[in-house]
Amino acid sequence: MLALDVPFVPDGEYPDFLADHAHPVTSVHFSLHDPNLSDARQLMDRHDLNTILSGLGKLGVAARFVLMNARLHAPEKYFNGSGLDTTAHRLETLLDSADLNGIVFADPYFLQAFSDAHPGIAARLEAVPSVNALLDSAGKAFAMLDMIDGTAFKPPTRLVLDRSLNRDIRRLEETSARLRKACPDTKLYLLANEGCLFQCPYKPAHDAHVALVNEGLCGERTFAMNRDLGCVRRLLTDPGSMLASPFIRPEDVERYEPYVDGIKLCGRNKGTRFLKRVVRAYQDREYRGNLLDLMDTMGDLSDQMDIPNSKLPNDFAERVTTCAKECRICGWCAAVMKTISLRTDPGLAHQ
Repeated sequence: MLALDVPFVPDGEYPDFLADHAHPVTSVHFSLHDPNLSDARQLMDRHDLNTILSGLGKLGVAARFVLMNARLHAPEKYFNGSGLDTTAHRLETLLDSADLNGIVFADPYFLQAFSDAHPGIAARLEAVPSVNALLDSAGKAFAMLDMIDGTAFKPPTRLVLDRSLNRDIRRLEETSARLRKACPDTKLYLLANEGCLFQCPYKPAHDAHVALVNEGLCGERTFAMNRDLGCVRRLLTDPGSMLASPFIRPEDVERYEPYVDGIKLCGRNKGTRFLKRVVRAYQDREYRGNLLDLMDTMGDLSDQMDIPNSKLPNDFAERVTTCAKECRICGWCAAVMKTISLRTDPGLAHQ
């Protein structure tokens, strides 16, 4: 069975839930909700460090990775000694008190700046590229590994491949084979339930805007941008794009076992009820409700669209992982959506 990497939040009974469902949950990723370790999501619920440490202490042997995956930082942060010192203190506390394994990063400038300022702490940590590094080929992964090798950080024991490979089995097989030959001790993961547009045209700008908000360099308008100008608008006006999204259904995880070692789940800002539902579904390899109830990005539309997961065609995974991705010409996903989905109004109960 593929390993699961899941979000960790210290809320309520969720740490106990993860401890009770330890297999196949082998690792967790989490945010400190701290501007000194900038996250790739808006800073929402905040937890103090002691609460996070207490929750992590319940997880047993699960590997732990803290998120420092902002796309970019305010330029002065690369040269701010006191700021880098504060980051170092946070990481050292996690190393000593929570058996931290590594960081997840998306900004190589900040990685190098921290390594130069605190090589001793960096040498105790893996540097794991964020899924937003878009590692969609072995060559791109090798370039990222070469960059990490130029720092004091330990090389990553895992790589999360770009979500586009979820829908291209041929390229996934080729990328996996090359990486496993060159890096046999490195585990390969795929992100299963993000639920954004395939090859999302808005993503680079969106990640940058989130980083600007979290750095305090501009006001928060990213939700309105996606709703009015970006992916949410596209998803609602072209419902077929929901099925073209590069998610992996719980029922289809087995298809990927020859190529990767684990599945990463996301949705850390969506609450523990959502997280428990997602973890259970991917452990059980089955979900019989609204597909959108498992999705991070598209999940915000679950009160407007019902996609009965159990009604998707039996050959769904085969079709969407081998097609040409010429959606405007093909129309298969749009036809399936028209057949099985129900457009609802907010608050209207799903059928």
